[in-house]
Amino acid sequence: MRAFRQSNFPLASPRASLRRPGGGGRAFTLIELIFVLALLAITALFVVASMGSFFRGRALNFEARRLLSLTHYAQSRAVSEGVPVILWVNPATSTYGIAVQSSFNEPDGDARAVTYATDPSLTLETPTDVVGLVSEQDDEKLGLTTEGLASIRFTPDGFFDDSSVSKITIRQGTGAGLELVPAATRLAYEIRPVSNVD
Repeated sequence: MRAFRQSNFPLASPRASLRRPGGGGRAFTLIELIFVLALLAITALFVVASMGSFFRGRALNFEARRLLSLTHYAQSRAVSEGVPVILWVNPATSTYGIAVQSSFNEPDGDARAVTYATDPSLTLETPTDVVGLVSEQDDEKLGLTTEGLASIRFTPDGFFDDSSVSKITIRQGTGAGLELVPAATRLAYEIRPVSNVD
């Protein structure tokens, strides 16, 4: 006689049930799927709108931080090279940059001069009463190649000139804005929200 060995595993039934564990074999209807898709579309619209303002705000912050870091670079360059360095701003073209004062330049110009253009959604503003840099005796211009533009002049001792612009404002449309102003110690510049005080 032959002995049959029994398995501990149950045999699969020929008809496997695909029902839910709760027993109700009901699926989503077409109306329920359309309703869920409509909710997802509405949520996506709100997310896209808020993300747009988020990225616009990031452009404003990025530009303000880049301008602030450029003041640190100009200041350290003036000290390390022992020459006045000019940070200039052109509100008409929304550009800014730094260069060694031209009377201290090499004959070919400043090889390490830097120029930046702002994001198209941003504008630069400076006070309208900006005067050109002149010598202490008021008898000659200080060799600023960007004549008539607002500027900050960093001297070799690490300070900035009194004739430097009092603030540089970066605006995003007609809404938010940040400004670059001298710190209370007058040793560096800082970023703050736009104020109407000069």
